Amino acid sequence: MSGSAVHGGDEINAVVLDPGSYYTRIGYAGDDFPKITTPSFFAIGPDPPKKGKRARIFGEAIGVPRSNYEVKPIVKDSLIVDWEAAIEQYKYYFEDVLKINYKEQPILIVEPVWATTEYRQKMVEEFFANFDFPALYLAKSPTCISFQQGRANCLVVDIGHDSVSITPVIDGMSLLRNTTKTHYAGAFLNAQIQDMLAKKFPNLDLCAKYSVRDRTPTKYPEEAKYTQRQLPENITDSFYEYQQLALWHEIKETMLEVPEKKLASDRETYKDETHKRSFELPSGQSIELGIERFELADSIFDPKSYPLSDQDKFPPTNGEVSIKTMYDDYRPVKRTKRTESSQSSPPPEEEEAVNIRGLSQLVAHTLTSVDIDLRASMAHNIIISGGTSLITQLTERIQADLSNTNPGLKVRLHAVGSSAERSSQSWIGGSVLSSLGTFHQMWVTKEEYQQAGAEKILNQRFR
Repeated sequence: MSGSAVHGGDEINAVVLDPGSYYTRIGYAGDDFPKITTPSFFAIGPDPPKKGKRARIFGEAIGVPRSNYEVKPIVKDSLIVDWEAAIEQYKYYFEDVLKINYKEQPILIVEPVWATTEYRQKMVEEFFANFDFPALYLAKSPTCISFQQGRANCLVVDIGHDSVSITPVIDGMSLLRNTTKTHYAGAFLNAQIQDMLAKKFPNLDLCAKYSVRDRTPTKYPEEAKYTQRQLPENITDSFYEYQQLALWHEIKETMLEVPEKKLASDRETYKDETHKRSFELPSGQSIELGIERFELADSIFDPKSYPLSDQDKFPPTNGEVSIKTMYDDYRPVKRTKRTESSQSSPPPEEEEAVNIRGLSQLVAHTLTSVDIDLRASMAHNIIISGGTSLITQLTERIQADLSNTNPGLKVRLHAVGSSAERSSQSWIGGSVLSSLGTFHQMWVTKEEYQQAGAEKILNQRFR
């Protein structure tokens, strides 16, 4: 039985699921934005749940202080790491919140390009085993973003929480073998912020927002003056760390600004008083940041110049990834006489190449790895996506760096202005893709999956 036999027609209102490292988004095909945007975390207590109750807590309720409740991630690096929690979370939102009619709605699931065959197979098996969706489809995140922008040929620069990835997309197909990826993204900036605060502001009171009842504004180094809220006993470290994510996010969003060029070459300019900004912490203490605002933002462009105190957390990387695939990504029509390896593999690294690639270097390297016939089209259609890309002046810095390193190419960046849209771009692209009238033939049913086998379906249908 084929997916098209059951799901022909334009009226199908598919469900779209995008599990991200920081947020998971759920909604309906054809909608402009997801219905649900929920943290990709859960809280769980030490005792088994009462009869008829869920074992885990999801959504905003995670933020309520409880004794001995641990907060754990469901997704890391855009990959589900706790399947039991993931299934429980999706069931809660599918059934209790959205009240989805499984029998009438297929589901499109957004996945990263580095998802392994084993991971993808587990994804399909878990969804067919735990839900009654009649059909599903796995769509690569860069492919979805290209559809959201209406650009079949583009270079997708996705700067998220756990990683930044650069993926060429040709005719709507993500080129896996040319993808590059590093961890110099949102979580890396969080670590940079924590290091900076510890060094520049010793004894700074970093109490969490949930612990403050009322406060009196003070300016560092004056001590914080606030009244603590009465809290349950035994608040866990994992709960505190989860709550602090909101603080790091606010600092990134309101304080960071990317310098016009590599900061090491022009530090004096950014020491000027006009660049200083104040930030009020939950304790009521205000701190003043000047050049630090630019140093923090510059760290994702030049990570080797900003070593962390805990370097094991983010080991050095040049962005090269090995993605195993059973199919050839793309064969240039004009270069059919070239060997198989030269068609689909990036050029070999030179010995003197940098060991650690910052953001602009990573984009430039990915551009040079694609076939020369595609390079001009890629450079003219660079899509900037992901929540961390919203840092002030980030797109302008990438534009300047790429124009300097590629004077022969016409570099053009495309970044939507709305923060909500840019953060949800892959979900919105999945919504666009699955609502197309021609997409009905792409759905794969459980029967088809079982009959054709995992290998054939994963490598021929989900591309």
